[in-house]
Amino acid sequence: MTTLSTGSVRTPIPVNTVDRVAFRDMCKAFAEKEIGTRWKEADAEKRFPRAFYVAAASAGLIGITASEDIGGAGLGSYEEAIAMEEMSRVNPNLAVSVLVQNVAGSILHEHGNAEHREIARRNIAGDCLVAITITEPEAGNDIQNVRTRATRDGDEWVLDGMKSFITLGGDADVLVTLAQTDPAQGRNGMRFFAVDRRSPGIEVSQIDTYVNRPAPTFRVTFNQVRVPESRRLDAGFAAIMAGFNRERIMVAARWLGHMQTALEWARDYAGTRRQFGRPIGANQSIAFSLAQCHVDVEAARQLTYHAAARWDSGVPLRDVILDVSAAKLHSTQAVVRVTQAALHVGGGWGLTTELPVMRWALDALVAPVTVGSVEIQLRAIAREMGLPVE
Repeated sequence: MTTLSTGSVRTPIPVNTVDRVAFRDMCKAFAEKEIGTRWKEADAEKRFPRAFYVAAASAGLIGITASEDIGGAGLGSYEEAIAMEEMSRVNPNLAVSVLVQNVAGSILHEHGNAEHREIARRNIAGDCLVAITITEPEAGNDIQNVRTRATRDGDEWVLDGMKSFITLGGDADVLVTLAQTDPAQGRNGMRFFAVDRRSPGIEVSQIDTYVNRPAPTFRVTFNQVRVPESRRLDAGFAAIMAGFNRERIMVAARWLGHMQTALEWARDYAGTRRQFGRPIGANQSIAFSLAQCHVDVEAARQLTYHAAARWDSGVPLRDVILDVSAAKLHSTQAVVRVTQAALHVGGGWGLTTELPVMRWALDALVAPVTVGSVEIQLRAIAREMGLPVE
């Protein structure tokens, strides 16, 4: 199986390489067993359970799109989306840890040398947790403004700078880190480095958040961190853009799974919770709200899997941006609407820990701002429509 490139010509994924019904059933069973038993404790402790990563690797869910010669499944983004959806139906935060592995790992095995591919192989085998280290305090959506510097010193590079909002940044063994190697070249002067997280000069501190608590978020500071030249990847801005677009499909699938769970719970609760002598679902205000949620969920499903199929078809990256941005935009906005509707159905009890819906609503709030804000997606869609937006 050849891997996808970041250029104008991309290699298509063979169609029907796996029984997708059986694959979905496997992912569902895995999620119920491995996430259902862990996420509440991990959420309360704000700590990532490494045993979950090992279990995901054993199940073949790490490196889904990686080539078989390094232990990957050699499948496509469509199967990756199925896995993300089913895991997120149980908990979107442990699911995102798998997303991070697959995005960071793909940079290593698609753009790296033999040393990077060995890291990817170990990652797929469950022996090397990785994190992708791009976002900075002044460079969130503005990736071209990355300030972390990598300065050449003989056979080594010296990294200085700070990264923020790094999922698993304090848990990972290797940080796939973006730095400026030639500031005069602007976005063309960026490269990734595979940095050992325990290298001298690296400091990590956890950011206390209301969301993503089973997969914690960190600040990562690089202070004169020395990295061998062999750990520099031949990947820069083009790889970032390709990675972001593929990741947005996974993000759409993540929140598709989450909103499905919230809607199913709200539907069942509205059918059994009685007020004034009848189920609250008999009231048009509740019933119509949940009917609209159903439309949101099904639209997210169609947009997400259409984008995944287009990605796997091998069309040039520029020709799939509209599909990817539409899926990401709708799913990340819809999950907020659906979880808020479910919270409303829960009434006063929805604000307590006796019902799960407040946790779902809180988790959904991060959706619109990850991997490109709402405004970034709207701009991409408008430009693909031919509008002269700046």
